Amino acid sequence: MTLRPEADHIETERLLLRRLDEGDLAFMVAVHADPEVARYLGTGNARTPAETEEWLADVLHGYAHSGLGPLIVTRKADGKRLGRSGLSDSVVEVTPGPGGLPRMWFFSARLPSGIEAVKLPELGYTFARENWGQGYASEAAGALFGYACEHLAHPAIMSVIHPENIASRSVALKFGVRYADDVELAGRTYQRFLWPRPGET
Repeated sequence: MTLRPEADHIETERLLLRRLDEGDLAFMVAVHADPEVARYLGTGNARTPAETEEWLADVLHGYAHSGLGPLIVTRKADGKRLGRSGLSDSVVEVTPGPGGLPRMWFFSARLPSGIEAVKLPELGYTFARENWGQGYASEAAGALFGYACEHLAHPAIMSVIHPENIASRSVALKFGVRYADDVELAGRTYQRFLWPRPGET
C-alpha cells in the first residue's frame, strides 16, 4: 500500500509491515506453495516458484506505478516473517462478464484494454499456516485500515474473500465490513465486502 514519504513502515504492538523486496521471494514461494494457504487464493491451486516470482514482479511494478501493494508482515520481537497484508492495486469491471458476475483483476496494469472498470484498493491478508490463529491477520488489517483512513484518499476499500474462507471473513467482520456483491476472480466466485469509512454505520 502507499506509504507516506516520511514513513517506510507501519507498526503495531507486535508487528512491523514493510514493502516486499527480492529478499522475501523464498518466503513467499513457500507460503504460496502450501495447498492449505493457496486454496482460497486466486485459482485455488498452489503456486509454482515461477508463478510467485511473477507475482512479486507485479507487486514491485504496482509499488512503482500506483503506490499500492501487499506488505510483508514480520514479528517485531524476532524479525520472523509471518505473511503478507496490504492494500493491493485492483479493479472491478462495471459490466458483468459472460458468467453474470463482474470480474475482478489484481494489478490494474493487467486489465485488458477496452474494459470499463472501477479501481478500488483491496485489503487482503495471507499468512503462513504455522502463524494462523494468533491474531496476526486482525492486527495487521486493523493497522492498515486505520492508516488508509488517516492518510489515503480512496473512495472505498474492499476485501474479496472466498465464500468458504470462514477465518478470513471473520477477520473482516470484526471491523464492520458489509457484503456488497459477488465477483469472479480467476474463474471462481468470491464475495466482495466494503470497509466502512469513519463515521459510517
